[in-house]
Amino acid sequence: MSPKSRNILIAAAGVATLLGALAFEVVATRPVRRAVRAYSELITIANRPDLSDEARIEAARPYFSSRYLASRPIRPAAGGGIVGLPRSISTNFQAWREGDAVWICPTNRVGLVHRLVEEDGRWRFDGLVGLLRGRNELVPVDETIEDATLDAGPITRP
Repeated sequence: MSPKSRNILIAAAGVATLLGALAFEVVATRPVRRAVRAYSELITIANRPDLSDEARIEAARPYFSSRYLASRPIRPAAGGGIVGLPRSISTNFQAWREGDAVWICPTNRVGLVHRLVEEDGRWRFDGLVGLLRGRNELVPVDETIEDATLDAGPITRP
């Protein structure tokens, strides 16, 4: 084998390896990407100022899991948005697979963690999981916590 054909073969093997790794990454992260997209759409709908409270709740209803809807009503928050949902998502949020679900911490790597589950081919919000602290310590939170404690209202900055 000539050096030129050997180099071409090595380059082709390298390209094939890179394409295989890229394909694996795309397939492996698809559920998390889709769940984050659904979560982002839900937050956007929940905070739309051009909709009435009733219209926002009806537009957001398909984004909630059947378990969540059976356990509590969707209510508008006093400061806007929907009770139990954050008003925004940080650019430094975390999202990861946890079994069949995707967990999302919408704040700057510490804060409340929400669960999204796949139902009928769509990712849906399934409620609160816990509180993420520093060093990735997750403190489970009882879902029976009064929803009012989760309604922090609008974000204010000094």
